[in-house]
Amino acid sequence: MSSFEDELRALGKRRIGLSELRAAWLRAHPEARDQPEQRRLLLDALRGLEREGLVDLPKRGWDTSGSPALPRTVSFRDAEQGRRAPTPQAWLPALAFAADERHPVRRADLQAVNAFLLSMRGKEPVPAPTRERSLQIFGDEKRLDDLRKGEPVLFEGRVTLADLYCYPVAPPLPHESPPKRVPGRPILVLENYHSWDSFRRWNREAALYAAIAYGGGNAFRQGAGNLDDLIDCTQAEGAIYLGDLDPAGARILIGVNRRRQSEGRAALRPHRGLYRWLLAHGHRRPLERTPENAGIDGLDDVFPADLARALMELWSEERRIPQESFGIEQLSGVEAEVAAPGAG
Repeated sequence: MSSFEDELRALGKRRIGLSELRAAWLRAHPEARDQPEQRRLLLDALRGLEREGLVDLPKRGWDTSGSPALPRTVSFRDAEQGRRAPTPQAWLPALAFAADERHPVRRADLQAVNAFLLSMRGKEPVPAPTRERSLQIFGDEKRLDDLRKGEPVLFEGRVTLADLYCYPVAPPLPHESPPKRVPGRPILVLENYHSWDSFRRWNREAALYAAIAYGGGNAFRQGAGNLDDLIDCTQAEGAIYLGDLDPAGARILIGVNRRRQSEGRAALRPHRGLYRWLLAHGHRRPLERTPENAGIDGLDDVFPADLARALMELWSEERRIPQESFGIEQLSGVEAEVAAPGAG
């Protein structure tokens, strides 16, 4: 299989347009045709060729119709110019393994880390959020997150975020407390923001929860770390969760609890009363049959046995129940007692 460089050389052009760049890259990497991150992979490949001195990327004239932006044209260096003579690389002892790295993009990333660490010698760096540090090191605020893939390490654990004097930042956790503080009450986290709006309005008067928080769907998996700050500042007694009654909603609670337990934090409790009410009275919608909606591992770890069975039966019938089934009308009537912290 030819390399991306070979495909570009075969075009015999000095200036190459974006459509030709895409086609050449896919000829070199046909396995990537169905990958959702094609733009980023192509940009990484172009950056690698740029670092090797094979192409020049423009300062202006980038296609911004997608993310990340891509150059509309690149200038391929003349054959007689050849490659830039490789510069001898002095690696820090902690990055000695990089001397054997041959992949151009990975080597360039390691070189950027090496240069940053060298620049920090003799200094007392201020710890920074990962995206600020990533922009400083790579010129790309998202590159560090791409490399670490949700973990606190990169390059197979050989470099840590602490080595780079940075830390991950969880998304903020929007919340509202009742006008009169109610310490000792739990926090209720809602998956969806329309439900959050109804519950926060109701709780202003009911004051049954120290705060009503908006989880933001899957974003809560990252933002759950801020939950402990909210528990502390409201003097709450733990936290309770309510999500959609579908596999995706259950996976959010399962995933958050697994991470919290691995970090020695208290698990979230499902609101049993609301889940049971929704199973009995909620509006049943079709559940699309997809691999993502297949069996779920860990359901029994977060739900009582009877609720776990009922959820599996619901999904086996290819049905789901939105949490919006219990809304402001129910909260304004006698059914509001179901929403109390100890219900169910």
